[in-house]
Amino acid sequence: MKTPRIGLIGIVKDDLEADFWGTLERIVRIGYEGVELDAREFERQGLKPSVFSKRLSKIGIELVTVHCTKYTYLKYGDDLIQQAAAMGSNNLCIAWGPTESADQLSSDADLYNQMGERCREFGMALTYHNHDHEFAVMPGSRERYLDALMRMTDPKAVRMHLDIAWATFGGVDALAYAELYAERIEVLHMKDLQGLEEGCDAATGDRGKARFFEVGEGIVPCSEVAEFAVRTGVDWLVVEQDRPAELPPWESVQRSLGNLQAMLNASVKH
Repeated sequence: MKTPRIGLIGIVKDDLEADFWGTLERIVRIGYEGVELDAREFERQGLKPSVFSKRLSKIGIELVTVHCTKYTYLKYGDDLIQQAAAMGSNNLCIAWGPTESADQLSSDADLYNQMGERCREFGMALTYHNHDHEFAVMPGSRERYLDALMRMTDPKAVRMHLDIAWATFGGVDALAYAELYAERIEVLHMKDLQGLEEGCDAATGDRGKARFFEVGEGIVPCSEVAEFAVRTGVDWLVVEQDRPAELPPWESVQRSLGNLQAMLNASVKH
């Protein structure tokens, strides 16, 4: 069985803004193997994408994914994909997609298929990263928006970047949902929730009230998902927490890493 590698996104973003390269070095020392960043990060650092890639390699951290939206792609076009590849990223991730109508979703699916094929030409995968709103059922249908998007896109061109906390907040069983799309998952965002409130069962919960916890310390089936990742060969598990809970950021990333490593070790032994 293949043990997934562990990456990080967010949580220590203030430190990254203050000292980008020093913070990455600290992330590596803690034990993280990869990081997810914005697709324009090389610009913020004043570097060419290829030079940015070399700096990451020197530090010893892998670029799991660079994030964008469809609007970013429509602004920069094919340059965005070429630059992501030059940065050394494994994946280009659509980090947010609207769910306005079936027609809009169909149009987006066509766009993602085109982007995905182009990404493959550069040795990357295009992944779609969910929040909770994609789990709402489409009007006049029994199908969820995310299921419709997956149905309308080529599995080879559009992969899944499943966020298990937002899936739970959106009213689905995160483990069952991961099993449903096991062959399409490239990356799993590992994070936890304190609980749910009214509306979450129909993907209409108040996103602003979501309280995030360290991996394995809330209601999300993180341990079971970690076992799933080992069993199915998922490449990356990425620790995230949209908003800080009780712990300071560096304590949070260390505790989540320790919890997740213990889950993976237990899964491998079984």
